[in-house]
Order: sequence, then structure tokens, then C-alpha cells
Amino acid sequence: MLTVIEAKKKGMKACIEKIGYEFCKKHADNSTTAYGEDDGVVFCYVGVDDSPAPDFDSETQTWILSENNEFPYSASCNVSMKDGEIVFLECNLPEL
Repeated sequence: MLTVIEAKKKGMKACIEKIGYEFCKKHADNSTTAYGEDDGVVFCYVGVDDSPAPDFDSETQTWILSENNEFPYSASCNVSMKDGEIVFLECNLPEL
């Protein structure tokens, strides 16, 4: 039986490997992770954007975001806390 933290680590590692470790490392400044636990299953998500950071308007001191605020590359999975089994859900992978 895994703890939530153990399952989260396992799931995040699996998602990063699915996207590509070097790709994730290269774009670490434009990435995010999320997780949640429900009924013995830990959901894990890693999102990566390889485009440049949004423009910054120095006059208004605000970021100028694009209309599309989604991560173009991502992987998500469920990790069973009972046996550690990983089931991938949606994956949008870069062409390597």
C-alpha cells in the first residue's frame, strides 16, 4: 500500500518520463504539476509549454497572456495506492 506522497512521486515521475525527461527539464520554467487523491487513487498531471514566456507590459506591470492558456504538452495518470499500478489518461506528447 502506497501513501499519497509515494503515489504522487511515482505518478509525476511516470508523466515526466512519458513527455520526455530532457524536454521537461529544458522547459521547466514553463511547466506545471498537479495531483489529487480520491478513493485510493492519486491523479497526477504534468503540463509543459515550449513557447516563449508571455510578453510583459512594463507600463501597466502586467503579463500579456495569449487566448490559449493551455499547456500544449501534457501527461496525466492515475496511480493506485493499493498496488502502485499506473494508468495513463490523456497524453499530448512532443515529437522528439
